[in-house]
Amino acid sequence: MNAAIPVVNPAIKVRGLSKTFKGCKALETVSLDIARGEMVALIGASGSGKSTLLRHLTGLALGDEGDGQVEMLGVGVQSGGRLAGDVRRTRARIGFVFQQFNLVGRLSVMTNVLTGSLGRVPLWRSLTGRFTLAERRQALAALERVGIADKAWVRASALSGGQQQRAAIARTLVQQAEVILADEPIASLDPVSSRRVMETLARINAEDGVTVVVSLHQVDFAIRYCPRTIALKAGEVIYDGPSAALTPALLRDLYGSQAEELEHGVQGSASFVTGPAPELAFAAQA
Repeated sequence: MNAAIPVVNPAIKVRGLSKTFKGCKALETVSLDIARGEMVALIGASGSGKSTLLRHLTGLALGDEGDGQVEMLGVGVQSGGRLAGDVRRTRARIGFVFQQFNLVGRLSVMTNVLTGSLGRVPLWRSLTGRFTLAERRQALAALERVGIADKAWVRASALSGGQQQRAAIARTLVQQAEVILADEPIASLDPVSSRRVMETLARINAEDGVTVVVSLHQVDFAIRYCPRTIALKAGEVIYDGPSAALTPALLRDLYGSQAEELEHGVQGSASFVTGPAPELAFAAQA
């Protein structure tokens, strides 16, 4: 089941990607294609390689030396364990939503969302926080779309977990991302907030045609919001097909005793950062 489904002009193309950590395989010859405009769930128990794969898609991590290749939006990101020379330009087109939100808690929600434009504005303006009226209007429109425009001038640390995650999604809208990679975006949220976050991602996918890949523990959310699911186990793709086909019986066949973890999900914990967030650095590299 690890053979890639051929797609013409895919948004994401991975071929033979492997990653070894201290002698253990985190990814094992992963190959897959994701079409532009798809919304795809990436599922697997803890340690299955979901987060590792997402980081490799943007070149935040490099695969083993060899034949592994990653292309995003038709442009090479890495090949044979080497980063492409123009990867910053590609990263500017990819939004990354982290489990722990990665907002700067002491700054306003508006300022956090405006950092999505760091890849397009001059360095001196990004360092001084001088954003234009048009950029501020764009950020406010993004907050309106995710349902928290009334929180624009509130300190990010005052938001609930679900609101923080929607602010992080608004940041990708300001970034004008063509692909959104969401790494366990609902793992630390309550069920109501989880639904709102997934509905927001699904709406952006449907209305804007943005390609969305979201890693999840909870299979029920994959079935409800993502037509296609890619399942990982021990770094290998063990299923790639319709989410609706993921019955409890199939999950038990695929995961054995780990199936219960996927059926019930795992609640994590979120925290704020008080310095430059990884996503800010990610955007600034563009």
